[in-house]
Amino acid sequence: MSASIFEHFGTIQRSDMERLVDRGERYALEANDPVPLRKRLVNVVVEALENVLCHTPKGLEESGFARLARHGDGYVLMVGNALPVASAVLMTHRVEILNEMDDADLREHHLKLLANEGRTERGGAGMGLLTMARRTNHPIRTYSVPRDHTTCYLMVELTLT
Repeated sequence: MSASIFEHFGTIQRSDMERLVDRGERYALEANDPVPLRKRLVNVVVEALENVLCHTPKGLEESGFARLARHGDGYVLMVGNALPVASAVLMTHRVEILNEMDDADLREHHLKLLANEGRTERGGAGMGLLTMARRTNHPIRTYSVPRDHTTCYLMVELTLT
């Protein structure tokens, strides 16, 4: 059984991020979760919301959503937005590659991305996805649903225990 901690539908702005992160952190504190789980939860919520905030295409901002739920001794975070089908396919492929990596591979890939001069303030090198893969101890799941002939809704599901 899962209990909803927060749900947000629509444009995700910085103030929304702060509010949602605070709500998740307060819940984890009240639940007396171990410090490592709380830290990973906050980190993953920040990264996931940041990805939606920074990478939702112009004109599709209202498609953003986020939901955090308690699930057993852990959490399930679902975030997503509408984006071009080609971008969704690329992101799904990147997630599949990350899911195949073990901890050592993820660490090595992280170091390579840190050295990548192609990174920008806005990201784009995959650091957010990699960070989420390293902080969750379960495979990242992606789901997509067609929106129209050029875009789809992409949802990313992250489990933390």
